[in-house]
Amino acid sequence: MLCRLYGFSAVLLLIAFRSTAQVEGCTDKAAINYDAKAIVSNGSCRYAPISIMPILKCVQPASLAENSGMIFWDNLLWQINDSGGLPVLYAMDTLTNSIVRSVKIQDAYNLDWEDIAQDELYIYVGDFGNNLNGARPKFIIYKIAKSDLLGHVGNSVVTPTVIQFTYEDQPAHPLIVSANSTDWDCEAMISYKDKLYLFTKQWKGNKTVLYELSKEEGTQVAFRRDSMDVGGLITGADVDLGTQRIVLTGYSFSGERFLYLLYGFKGNDFFSGNKRKISLLGPQQTESVAFINSSYIFIGSESFSILKQRLEAVSLIDFLSK
Repeated sequence: MLCRLYGFSAVLLLIAFRSTAQVEGCTDKAAINYDAKAIVSNGSCRYAPISIMPILKCVQPASLAENSGMIFWDNLLWQINDSGGLPVLYAMDTLTNSIVRSVKIQDAYNLDWEDIAQDELYIYVGDFGNNLNGARPKFIIYKIAKSDLLGHVGNSVVTPTVIQFTYEDQPAHPLIVSANSTDWDCEAMISYKDKLYLFTKQWKGNKTVLYELSKEEGTQVAFRRDSMDVGGLITGADVDLGTQRIVLTGYSFSGERFLYLLYGFKGNDFFSGNKRKISLLGPQQTESVAFINSSYIFIGSESFSILKQRLEAVSLIDFLSK
């Protein structure tokens, strides 16, 4: 009888443990609906609206008037320009705010370069802008070995391998539409583990769609994974692998620019965790973003009308759980 009681008690303890371990809710202390009992984040966190003014770091050189993507690597800020720009990577010394290297990508053409990403061995340059008429049937990513960039100073030339891709849900023969009205435009990309991930810029849907893409050279298909209502147009992305945080930047149709912080997600289900929006003050056409360290980012804005191309800094410390 005693053994049966012990057995019954063990079952109760196991049930209680499983029940506690599986409590889902908002686990982010920065959220207004933080649940201290929750163990597993379920993406339900809500946040009080907040607006901040980024810190101006510098007005960018004229050669980066159309800057559209950036990464921080080898203690340099590597940037690209978008449509019509030269097929060049520009490396900036962030202490002097000066360009110290220009690297031409051999046999490449800048139809509409929009973002740049990296992993341990490679840099990826995405020529996947599609806002002119929405009719691009194929898109290109240039894959450059970091080893080809090391050990050089000044200007140089590198030869890439090429990834060509289509979206699995885009028509094989896209119809021509008016400018800025397609949902298969893209300006944001990250490298995460063994895949590339694209965050689209939906002109009609006002959402961003997440696509997954192989890093292998050749022709690939970008598979649709999820979508998120961002209330605007996503124009840049970066990831800090050490903290598993993603930052997206963009702006609304009314001109409000913003950041989204994605963290606490499961695996590569980037929209399953916390999604915190931060509004950015000041009129700029923000196009790019890069982690400098785990809690500090740079954002880049291209020239637009009377606005100059700018590089700004934002600290994320106050927006992350203590």
